[in-house]
Amino acid sequence: MTVQIKRICLEPYKLHLTQPLKTALCLLSDRSGIVIRAVDTENRVGLGEAAPLAGFGMESLAETQVVLNTLQAELVGKELSSLEDIASLLANFSHVPAAKHGMELALCNLWAVAQNKSLAQVLNSYSRNIIAVNALIGGGSPEIAALRAKALVQQGYTCIKVKVGADGADCDWQRVAAVRAAIGKQIQIRLDANQAWSVEEAIAQIEQFESLDIEYVEQPVAASDLAGMAMVRRSVGIAIAADEAITNINALRQAISHQAADIAIVKPMAMGGILTARQATYIALEAGMDVVFTTTIDGAIARLGALHLAASIPEVTRACGLATGELLATDLLPTFPIPERGAIWLRLEPA
Repeated sequence: MTVQIKRICLEPYKLHLTQPLKTALCLLSDRSGIVIRAVDTENRVGLGEAAPLAGFGMESLAETQVVLNTLQAELVGKELSSLEDIASLLANFSHVPAAKHGMELALCNLWAVAQNKSLAQVLNSYSRNIIAVNALIGGGSPEIAALRAKALVQQGYTCIKVKVGADGADCDWQRVAAVRAAIGKQIQIRLDANQAWSVEEAIAQIEQFESLDIEYVEQPVAASDLAGMAMVRRSVGIAIAADEAITNINALRQAISHQAADIAIVKPMAMGGILTARQATYIALEAGMDVVFTTTIDGAIARLGALHLAASIPEVTRACGLATGELLATDLLPTFPIPERGAIWLRLEPA
């Protein structure tokens, strides 16, 4: 089968969060990006989303728009006969990962529609339809975090990620300890420091958290300091996850070479698309790392793409950070799979 691109439409958007999300990198109150609609000569449509986020090696939104405008003109008339064709068409755009992700997702969804399959089934015919997901707690007082954690557990979540590093060591400890006390020992807690600490601070902080039975600590030190992250990993009794440090394939290989992390956090938007993210996942798994798929607080189109990617790789068994739609006051699609009992049940129907 061959699909010919007839036109590509671009639509900017801005989504507000229900409340600002405080991390060690920034205070995030909204997400802006561009929706891509790829239409073929049979009037089938594939949707994509490009939404760069500072701190993850992505371009600016203005750069995203310029690149998508170029691709909008260049891709009309191009023919697709495989996923490899899509990868080839966009091979020279790795330096603008958000734009590449958005266009790639639109073309992959278009290809899936033409095949009358779900995106997950196009990626892997042996896909699963249940993906475990974690909930997220940002900043706030220990009391508020504990109440939020209790509510999340009552909703069925069995894994909660807590942001740390933005409010100081004492506040971090009190918040995480309050969450653990509120939810008991059966619920997993993972922490995300977003590069907040020096090597010495990270070791001291993480050693303190060891008594709270933490699943892993994400990006404890600067993304550029792989040697430092490796030192932290060797010095503590909690697993270390690399996030901002592995926003592309080369960076992932460097992290593996440094033995800097136990777990790879794979963000399709930051990686430049689900095809690159899939490649990164298998590189990490082959190196003995676990993988967790997460978003950059994306809209529904990108989150759905990430869910289908997760569904297509059953070897990824840890809870993924793909339930972030609850953080948005508005979204890009009228409906989206709602987490139930700590997982998302994905309908593997045509894209």
